[in-house]
Amino acid sequence: MFYVHWDEGEASEHAAALKAIGHRVTVHATRDGTPRLPDPTDVVVISLEHLPSHGRAIAEWVWQAKRRRAIPIVFVGGTADKLAKLRERFPTAELCARAELSAVIARLTAPPLRRPRTPRSDA
Repeated sequence: MFYVHWDEGEASEHAAALKAIGHRVTVHATRDGTPRLPDPTDVVVISLEHLPSHGRAIAEWVWQAKRRRAIPIVFVGGTADKLAKLRERFPTAELCARAELSAVIARLTAPPLRRPRTPRSDA
């Protein structure tokens, strides 16, 4: 998971909570330079609690490259007006409150369900 949050102390706390429930987390908490996504990255989580326009810019950067478009983006927090704009620009992104984040990540990173095979009858 790639976790973007613009307050380093809060980012460390949030990442520790996510690590405690079994996630591998790489934190990006600086405004300097282009982010480096770990390979593989199963989900990008962007906090809107501080500097939401910077978070939107990171999401734009993720979606610029075709190979990164398949990575789910989750926006956490934010005000109703900001969320409406994000929903319009990123229609497949997830928007959630911090309390819902673990459940959203679990759903997005769960392995796909496989249908059980039914034996063929040779009758």
